[in-house]
Amino acid sequence: MRRLFAFLRLRCPHCLQGRIFHGLWQMYPRCPVCGIVFEREPGFFMNAIFFGYVLGFLLVLPLNVLLYIYEAPPIWFLIGTLLVLTLHSPLLFRYSRALWMQLDEMLDPREDEPLRDDSIR
Repeated sequence: MRRLFAFLRLRCPHCLQGRIFHGLWQMYPRCPVCGIVFEREPGFFMNAIFFGYVLGFLLVLPLNVLLYIYEAPPIWFLIGTLLVLTLHSPLLFRYSRALWMQLDEMLDPREDEPLRDDSIR
C-alpha cells in the first residue's frame, strides 16, 4: 500500500520518500533522500514507453467509446484523441516513468547507495 501511495505521489521507488521530478520534464539523477540512481543503465526508461502507451490508451478509451455511442464523425475521434493526449502528455510522461521504476524496484530491488553531495544536480 505504501508503494501505491509513493507511485501516486511520484516518489522514489527505493525509499518511497524522495521526489523523482524537479520540473515539468526534468528528473533528479539521484533520489534527494536515499541517493539511489534512478537511471540504472543507458536506455533504462525505454520500457516506460510501453507504460506510456497503455496509460494513454486507457485515458483516451472512454472518450472514444462515448464518441462511438453518439456516432460522431471520424474527424472528432482524431481531434478528441489528439487533444486529450496533448493535454495529458506531462502526466503520461511522469507516471509512465514512475510506474516503470516502481515495477523494476519490486522485481529487482537495489542495495542502498551512498549519497554524494556532488551527485545531485
